Formats: sequence, structure tokens, C-alpha cells
Amino acid sequence: MRVSGKYAVALLALLAVGAAPRIAAYRGVRGDDLCNAPGAMKATSMIPGTLALGERLESLGPATFQWSEGEIENPALAKTPMQFQVIRSFDGPFLYENPVRFASARLEPEELRVREVEVDAERIPVHIAWDHTQLPSRLVAYFFAFDGRPVRSPLAAQLRRAAGLALGGPRPTTLVLVSGVASPDNASVVEDAAAAWLGDAWRYFAHACRER
Repeated sequence: MRVSGKYAVALLALLAVGAAPRIAAYRGVRGDDLCNAPGAMKATSMIPGTLALGERLESLGPATFQWSEGEIENPALAKTPMQFQVIRSFDGPFLYENPVRFASARLEPEELRVREVEVDAERIPVHIAWDHTQLPSRLVAYFFAFDGRPVRSPLAAQLRRAAGLALGGPRPTTLVLVSGVASPDNASVVEDAAAAWLGDAWRYFAHACRER
């Protein structure tokens, strides 16, 4: 089988990203974690209207994931708070290949889009997934951070850093996610609240990570 030239570079980059953790593990190297300050994962507990429920480590297959989770107010359904998770791992692909799997509100997305949330001169690409086939409707909103900044695609970010990752070791990917429910007539209100909380989460999380 022959691979055309225009695909060869992308294929090699993908192979490099996939090989980076193994190469680094063989060499005993991990990249600098820009957010290993004590308490950084708990920074979201300072956001008004947020109830932090704890932090834990969990192993899923060969990877270990660091979790921080809790509840935030649902402006439309006061008795049904939204749930949030902050999940970080050096196994980035498992996080970004199907991020909605981590949501407390199980859904099959029928509407997928990205909206930008501006936070302190940064634009956070927030992914929005809705499932309106269920009653109430179910929402998952999330963003990724890699190498100390929000990114639209962690895969693309890793591809750009493939050589450095292979030599210097893998870096963690962070998924910040909110899930909840809404009725059709207040879906936009719930989505706006989730997006606003994600913007606040990045503000607090980034401050905790960068103040070293």
C-alpha cells in the first residue's frame, strides 16, 4: 500500500504523538506539568454557586485520571443542579476521543457546535452538545486545555508539539465539563449558565496553575 505525500506528514505526526508516551516512559521522562501546584484542582470551588464534592484518582485501563467534581446551580431547574468535572491525565486521547462519556447526564448528541467564551482577553472554545430526543433535554458543555492554555482540539495541539513530546515527555490534557438538563423553552438559559461557569472555571484554574 502506498501513501500519498500529502498524507505522509500527517501520518508520521500521528505516529509520533502515539509513540511519545511510550518513548518517554522508556526514558523515564515526563514533561513539565504546568498545573501541579497543590490545590489547583480545587480552584473551581471558589466560583460562586459552586459546590465542590471532592477530588479523587481513578484508573481506567492503563491510565490514571485526576478528578475534581461537584455541582453548580441550574438557573432553570433549581432542584436539579448541573454537574461539573475537571479531569486531567497524561493519556490525552482517552479524554478527547469521546469526552461526553464523562458527563453525568448520559446522552447521544444530536446537536454539536462550538461557541467562544471570552475570559480575560482569552477566547475559550466551548464545545456544546445537546440531546433533545429526551425529556428533559440533556446538555454537555466542555473545553480542553493543553500545555497551559485552552485549545479547540487537543489532538491538533499535540500534533504541533509531536517532536517535543517525544523527546521531552508527554504533557497532561485537561477536560473541564458541565452537564445538566433543561426543558426546551429554557435550554438557552441553561446553556448560557454552563458556558459562563466554564469561563469562570478557566479563570480560576488558570490562575492557580500559572501562579507558581
